[in-house]
Amino acid sequence: MRMHKTTIALAITLMSGAAAGDWTLNNDTSSLYYLTTKNANVTELNTFNQLTGTIGADGSATVSIDLDSVDTAVEIRDERMRELFFNTAEFPAATISLTFDPTVLEGMEAGSRVVMDDVEADLTLHDTTREIKAGLVVVGLENGVQVSSLKPIVVRADDFGLAGGVEALRAIVGLDSITSNAPVNFTLVFDRD
Repeated sequence: MRMHKTTIALAITLMSGAAAGDWTLNNDTSSLYYLTTKNANVTELNTFNQLTGTIGADGSATVSIDLDSVDTAVEIRDERMRELFFNTAEFPAATISLTFDPTVLEGMEAGSRVVMDDVEADLTLHDTTREIKAGLVVVGLENGVQVSSLKPIVVRADDFGLAGGVEALRAIVGLDSITSNAPVNFTLVFDRD
């Protein structure tokens, strides 16, 4: 089943049990992880410690990833990711955005679950915007919603002009290879304001 950009936000509103309103991402209960692989068979788990986001009554939904908050579990690698790959001095954040119809009325009660395939959103990274598609699981909460990836979303460095950053990381450490594709998983919790 093909879903459009409006579908995820409509489902979020439906799951809330109320009309569209203002929602704020809860960083403490949200997470976003990605995998990197070096030298063909060494895979490492990485995350970002600072996520912000909102779902507005006007139909806008945005999640911002603070790229300076990258956490690879190795301090020097975090510094290299910030400086050589993300270039956070010039590009401090990545943003995911979509819009939806805010006129949805009463919806489903908390505890309900909706699975959606091929939801469309825009990812802006390194001053480049690309449309991405994701499978999502939306779950109604007591005073909010949880939106999780149904399966990993593969983000390709080449799509965002980051191939040079991958090569810079590979060269500075003297690795044989670093993959330029990163599978991403997330769980985002939005609290109703």
